[in-house]
Amino acid sequence: MKKVVGLAAAGLLAVSAANAGQITVANTDITMFGGVSASYNGQNNDHALRNAAIFISNPLNQSLAGTWSGKDSFSVNNVIIGLTKPAQDGGIGFTAAFGYWEAPTVVASSTVVNNVNIFNSINNKNADKLVGYGKTTDFKPWLAFVTYKPVAGLSLDAGLLWTNFGERPVTILNPHITRGVLFTANPVLLTGARGTYDAGVAKVYVGAGKAGDYQLMGPVYKNVIGNNYSNYIEAGVTSNLKQFGLPVDVGLHTYNENGNRDIYALTVGGDLGIVSLGLEVDYFKADDGLKKAWNSVLRKPIGPLPANYSASTNAWGAALCANVKPVAGVQVPVRIEYADNKDTILIPAIAAATLVKPSNAANQFNYAAAKKVWTFTITPTYNPTKNTFLRAEVSYAKSSGDAFNGTSGYLFVNDKGEAKTSRTTGAVELGFLF
Repeated sequence: MKKVVGLAAAGLLAVSAANAGQITVANTDITMFGGVSASYNGQNNDHALRNAAIFISNPLNQSLAGTWSGKDSFSVNNVIIGLTKPAQDGGIGFTAAFGYWEAPTVVASSTVVNNVNIFNSINNKNADKLVGYGKTTDFKPWLAFVTYKPVAGLSLDAGLLWTNFGERPVTILNPHITRGVLFTANPVLLTGARGTYDAGVAKVYVGAGKAGDYQLMGPVYKNVIGNNYSNYIEAGVTSNLKQFGLPVDVGLHTYNENGNRDIYALTVGGDLGIVSLGLEVDYFKADDGLKKAWNSVLRKPIGPLPANYSASTNAWGAALCANVKPVAGVQVPVRIEYADNKDTILIPAIAAATLVKPSNAANQFNYAAAKKVWTFTITPTYNPTKNTFLRAEVSYAKSSGDAFNGTSGYLFVNDKGEAKTSRTTGAVELGFLF
């Protein structure tokens, strides 16, 4: 369901597909698609993990925040080359996309996503990136699956997949340059199989596969927290309500990792002409395995909290998106998000700041991660042609609340390693789709 939160994502993908070229290999027509984009980026603060060397031991001591440089930079955001051959009834097809992409988010730069330094001396494991599959700047397949379509309406996909809800991993398939905070809490990448049945009035899908080693934040759950889990199941239903006179797409999705977390997502999106609207609401629930692993990090004798302390088992977040199209070739996507992580590890991008001691902290554990974050992003976009774009973006994130009583909540640091509760970014990106 490409329409839901990334309202302009479907448009960009459609443009790419419309301009894709045909090549013939061994008597088979294959469609080539992809894109290249580059940008200039600026920020005042970054996530607390930036350049911090995190060492988890018994007892747990916060690691000092790092100092960093480079508040502005130039980057090649995307180099994506894809091939696809849709499956016909009774036949087999495939889709594969190879590439290199940066992963800036509203709460952390791409540098943080691809370069963390967290070592857990208790289980002797480390995390050097936040995506289990690898650094996003490694050129390799980021989407690759084979499709079998035994009968009309039924398709079976197997390989490296993306989740059916939320923003896309690749920037050029999203209406914004930065990904939202909800993106950081979803698995994004899946290695497994998925069956989808299109009944006309609705599409239903069910899937299963391996979890933890490929997903976004997989290294945090498996290596940093030390929670062992290995499988996932997913299911969902989407429906277009145009047949009932409503220009709306609705989706219900669930994703479950055995012994780790459950995610439930409601997605609603519709095109009202001059404006498109979309809503995503995510509810996260910790399974017993994750709850025990996170509590063991927080509680004495390892952590600073009482031995009987029990963290919350749920968190939630919502994203409201609008894309205003005042004239042909111009669109103005806007995204507003709110996420409440409470004191859980369910939204790791929020919780991870607990492990860091800012340089302006007076005492150990004087600072801990904030509970809540709200974000605002606006990305005016101009399309000189149907397969090119120029867009400028400003995003703002504000953290609030205290994850644990008696501490000061924060999420960001400046280049001196001092605690901050807000982050502003700006960027200009040029892109070409083929």
